[in-house]
Amino acid sequence: MANGLKEIADELNMSISTVSRALNNTGRVSAETRRLVMDTAKKYNYSPNRVAQSLRQKKTNIVGLIVPDIGDYFSEVIKGTESELSAHNYSMILADSHEDPLKEANYIKLMYQSQVDGLMLATVSDTFAWTDVYESSDIPVIFFDNEPADLVCNKVVLNNIKATEIAVDHLVKLGHTRIALICGNTKESTAKYRRDGFTEAMKKHNLEIDQNLIKEGLYYLDAGYSSMEELILSREDHPFTAVIVSTYRMSCSAIHAIKDYGLSYPEDFSFIGFDMEDRDRLFSPSITSVLQPGKLIGKLMVHKLLQSIDNVDLSPEEEDSVSFVNPVIKLGQSTAAVKK
Repeated sequence: MANGLKEIADELNMSISTVSRALNNTGRVSAETRRLVMDTAKKYNYSPNRVAQSLRQKKTNIVGLIVPDIGDYFSEVIKGTESELSAHNYSMILADSHEDPLKEANYIKLMYQSQVDGLMLATVSDTFAWTDVYESSDIPVIFFDNEPADLVCNKVVLNNIKATEIAVDHLVKLGHTRIALICGNTKESTAKYRRDGFTEAMKKHNLEIDQNLIKEGLYYLDAGYSSMEELILSREDHPFTAVIVSTYRMSCSAIHAIKDYGLSYPEDFSFIGFDMEDRDRLFSPSITSVLQPGKLIGKLMVHKLLQSIDNVDLSPEEEDSVSFVNPVIKLGQSTAAVKK
């Protein structure tokens, strides 16, 4: 049997683990790959050893969750994940990578060594460093938040395009046409899609997109402050009547910049933040905010992960699919009709 497995892998120029997953219908392989493997297996009269397969399927009822930050939005994801896992008699190993790719890699290694049944991961980079390990492992993985580029995988993500689109739509209803955006580093998918949503919404409403009103920075507190400061100092040359900030941390620091410069919202300009629902009581007036349902995302991840762990009969398309969760906008007192 082992020789047959190796012969199939050699002939198709695939890893033995990829061939094994295709034959056993247990993991991340495309429909075309599965078809090629099954056809070649017939040629060698190969069938999986069910006894060995059952031994490999011992479960620990423990899964791993790696996040770049245990605060802010991710704390809600953690709550939803833990609650849903507990309902299914699973426990969780939680790790915080602190947005450090090296720490993330070490935690992934730890999770595999701990023989978790599955892994949920918000990777800190679009260039996922563990692609080879991911593709050669039978452990199911669900990615969320940031989407790894060029990696066929199972993902649960916010509809980030819609997140900024609904913010623009709200401001347009109030008569705003000169709208600024502060967003994260667009080398990461989350920030890129939020910027794309902004530009698409502006085009939809036939509004001018002034590149001077789009500020991109890293996901740090001071980045929101400095970006807001740049917009304020250049208002005379590049006027705006509203600003959207597409991350929580940047929203908080942008508000501090507004206060430090003696300005206020919505008197001087309207302001829309991100994920401010439980924090807007710290600010006055209250903040109009785009919200991502972290608990729902956590529960959906668990549902998809347990399906993979339990080998529910999923099509390859379902195994390697993207589930989008829609954002909502909560109205506060920081937005108002544009002054005539």
